[in-house]
Amino acid sequence: MSGGNALPATDPPPRRHQLLIFASSWRRTQTMLLYGAAVMLIGTVVTYADSHKFDLEFLILGVFLLLLGVGFHFGARLHYVQVTDDGLRLNRLLKHELIPFPEIRQVRTQPLQVLFSAPNRRGLFPRSLRPFERKPACVIRLDLEPAPVARLGRAAGRGCAIDQDLILIVSDAKELEIALQPRIRRRPPAPAARRR
Repeated sequence: MSGGNALPATDPPPRRHQLLIFASSWRRTQTMLLYGAAVMLIGTVVTYADSHKFDLEFLILGVFLLLLGVGFHFGARLHYVQVTDDGLRLNRLLKHELIPFPEIRQVRTQPLQVLFSAPNRRGLFPRSLRPFERKPACVIRLDLEPAPVARLGRAAGRGCAIDQDLILIVSDAKELEIALQPRIRRRPPAPAARRR
């Protein structure tokens, strides 16, 4: 046996939960770009085969669209949420937001169609969320004023904030909820508003 230094065991990095609203938007754009690149490149090949003339502009445009499509593929991965030691990190393309754990009152997993089924919320269900209406979302109740919740909702995707709830549409909402639960202080529910 050789007496070498053992490397210390490190915890794996926290999982990144991709925001599906942005992923589907990026995917649609990527598909259009790749389709445009294919048309340009096939057109260049057909023109060259027919007249032995090389059309450099079409080739450059086709390669540019192809590279842009590949860039969009990787750009979709930059929109995610991650549970860190400091709080819940909401990452966007060029910046991120950090939600400290003390500002999170409650977390639950709930399908969007159930979340928006209350009579006072039915008219608030945005079109951008309709493709995900049957998908469970991670709904986070925040101890913040409406303006910061709306700002965080815009960072999570159009229509992802309602009242004090931040709606995170990720591939595995239950896993995100389980990762957040131990970090949230148990507090009694907020008192109901007095009736007039």
